[in-house]
Amino acid sequence: MRWTPRLGPFVAKAFTEMATGKWTLREWADYAYSMGCRTRKSSRIAVSTWGTIFHNRFYLGETWLRRADVPTRGNHEPLTDETTFARTQEVLKKHDNYKQRTQRHKYLLQRLLYSEDTGTSCYAETHPRKKISYYRTKGKMNGSQVFYNARDIEEQLPAIFKAITIEHQAHVQLKEGLDSWFTAESSGREELLQAQNRLAKLERIEKNLQRLVIEEEISFKDFKEHRVCIEAERANLKTLVNTISYDQSLIRADFEIALQLASELDFLFAKGDKDERRLLCETVFRRLIVRDRKIVQVELNSPFTLIASRAKGSEPILNGQPPQRHHYPLRNKTRPTTILILIKSVPTCYTLYLV
Repeated sequence: MRWTPRLGPFVAKAFTEMATGKWTLREWADYAYSMGCRTRKSSRIAVSTWGTIFHNRFYLGETWLRRADVPTRGNHEPLTDETTFARTQEVLKKHDNYKQRTQRHKYLLQRLLYSEDTGTSCYAETHPRKKISYYRTKGKMNGSQVFYNARDIEEQLPAIFKAITIEHQAHVQLKEGLDSWFTAESSGREELLQAQNRLAKLERIEKNLQRLVIEEEISFKDFKEHRVCIEAERANLKTLVNTISYDQSLIRADFEIALQLASELDFLFAKGDKDERRLLCETVFRRLIVRDRKIVQVELNSPFTLIASRAKGSEPILNGQPPQRHHYPLRNKTRPTTILILIKSVPTCYTLYLV
């Protein structure tokens, strides 16, 4: 991209002047207006807009894309240098008396929380003046919406992650079961078997055609026509076989990654920062149901549906079945079925009732 002949040099001048410490944002906004610097609609550039410009590293030649923690350089010409930009930031901090801007709460359960009290999902909101973050229901109960304190709800997550974390022995058993099942599944898929059998048959047909053309029982022209048809069908079948095998490898990779995560869920949640915890919640949870400010039911994403059933502190209950309420902590109960049956019969959503 290219800067406009007038605006580009003026923004470069703005950084240089602001770095001197002689201007405040409001004074510079007034000066820019007096110099004819306008928006596209010929209106005044607001003070807040100038503040955004002075904090934006785009004018250093960077973009919002990052590789690891290193920003990606853009193809546009930078309007200021690193030293001037740093001085500008220091001047703006002094004008702000080094106050830290209010950070919005990073909600761990945004779009994941469902209120049983109102039968609706929840919004995530922050009240800046009260400095309170909460989940607000979309529906109403007794004519008013229900507010759940974000801190109270999210403090319940460590216990949930601990409950669905599997031990080493369960990890080994599931790994062996998954290996056996995928081996059986790869050799038992009807579509894949049909494609492989057809490929073998085409191989035999081609050899017979070669024999016939050598023995001059068919013309070379007929042989070429048949061979073209065989090659076209073979290419389509190979594509189908590769697609099916690739899909299986992706599914297997998902299970293996989920299995590894499931043995470290409590550790990852405890040691992760807000962003990492948020990502972990999105990966593991499909929906969390809250009633009277308590998370009473957890639905997990597949493939955690199967894996969590082997956790030490959880008691899985399939969807559609009534929960079994107890007055003692959740126990480790292994279903009286093999791992292979569990894999084939488990639904896409796993439900955990907290008691």
